[in-house]
Amino acid sequence: MGRRTISQLAKGALEELEKQCYARISIKHYRQAFARIARYSAKTGEAFLSDGLTKSYLLDDYGWDMNCNVAPSAHISSQLRAIRILACYEESGCIPGRPSHTKEPPTCFKNHYALYLSECASRGLSDETVAGRSSDVCNLLVYAKSKGLAGVAEIDKKFLDEHLSMCSGKMPGAMPRVLSSLRCFLRSMFSNGVIQNDLSLFIPSASRYPTKPVQKLWTREEVKALLSFVDRSNSKGKRDYALMLLTVRYGMRVGDILNLKLTDIGWESMTIRFRQEKTSMMNVLPILDDIGWALADWITNARPKQANTTHVFTRLTAPYCGMKSLHEVFSRRMVTAGISRSGCGNAGPHSLRHALASNMFAAQVPLPVITAVLGHSTSTSTTVYLHSDIEGLRQCALDAEEGQ
Repeated sequence: MGRRTISQLAKGALEELEKQCYARISIKHYRQAFARIARYSAKTGEAFLSDGLTKSYLLDDYGWDMNCNVAPSAHISSQLRAIRILACYEESGCIPGRPSHTKEPPTCFKNHYALYLSECASRGLSDETVAGRSSDVCNLLVYAKSKGLAGVAEIDKKFLDEHLSMCSGKMPGAMPRVLSSLRCFLRSMFSNGVIQNDLSLFIPSASRYPTKPVQKLWTREEVKALLSFVDRSNSKGKRDYALMLLTVRYGMRVGDILNLKLTDIGWESMTIRFRQEKTSMMNVLPILDDIGWALADWITNARPKQANTTHVFTRLTAPYCGMKSLHEVFSRRMVTAGISRSGCGNAGPHSLRHALASNMFAAQVPLPVITAVLGHSTSTSTTVYLHSDIEGLRQCALDAEEGQ
C-alpha cells in the first residue's frame, strides 16, 4: 500500500477522532485545520505530508518560521497540533495523546547531557529523580548557551554563581534540588574528563539560599470541608473525591496517584499495591471502606469507557489518557470549600501528606506505623513531616521545663 495523501490522512484522522469521542467543537476545529493544510498541499502540488511542506505552509500562510526562536501564537499552535495528529496517524494509524513537553539542551551540549543521563540510569535512580535532575541541568545548559558558551568545558565558577543567583530569584523553593542536580552533573563531567577542575566543590550548600516554604497547616475541619464540598453526582466529582481521599487518608504522593494502575488495586485482597515513583520501593496499603467505595464508584460509574489506558485516573475529555497533574484539581476544590490559600504556606496536594503525618503523630500513632503508611524506607525520613505538629512541640517544651 502506497503513502496516503494529506486529504486521505485527514479523512482517516477525523474518523478516528469521532471514534474516540472528541467533542464536536474540537472535531470541527481539526476539520478546518486539515482543510487548510490540504488546500495548501494542492496549491503547491505536494500531495504528501513532509517536514518541508509543514515548514513552508506555516511560513507562507502564517509568517512563522519553525527554526526561529519566536514562540508560536495560539493560532499557530493549533495548526501544529493538527499537523502532529496527521503525522502520528500516518505513522501508526492512531491519534496521539497529549504531548509531554520535555526540555532539550542546546545541540552543542547534547553529547555531555546524554552522558550524564546514562550515568543516572546506570545508578538505578528513579524516573522522578532523573526527570528533576535533567530539567535542572537543561536549564543550566540553556542559560550557558544564552551567555555565549559553546561547551561544558567553558563553564566556570563565576558563571555558576550567576546562574544560581538567577535560580534562587525565580524558584527559591527548588534550590536544594537544583544544587544537588548541578553538583552531581559537574562531578560527572569532572570524572569523565570533560572539565579540568571539579566545579562541584564550588556549589554552595542550601543554607546560602532562602529556605523551602513551609507546608500549609491543615486543620481537621478544613480537611473535612475539602471532601464534603465535592459534588459526587457527576463524573468529575467522583474522580476528584477518589483521588483526594488517597491523599488525605494515605498521604500518597502525587506521582504515585497519577501512575496508579487498575491492576494495582487488589479487590480480593482489599489492598492497593504499587511501586513508589520516588524510591522505587513497593508499598502495600489496605483499602479502607470509604476509599474502596469511592474507587469503585469512579471506576464503575464514571471512568470513560473510551479510555485506552490502564491508569486509574484519566481525563474526562478526549484524549482519554492519564492525568498529568493534580494541582488544578486541589486548587479548584479549595476554592469551592472556601479554604484560603493566602498566607498559609505551600497549600498543594503534598501539604496533605504532611498533615496526615502530623495528625497521626498527634494521635500517638507509633512512628514505625507512620513510616510504613507514608512508604518511607526509614523513620528518619518521616521525622521531616512532623515539624508542623505544634501541639507536640509545645508538649516537648513543657516536659523540658518540668525536667529543669
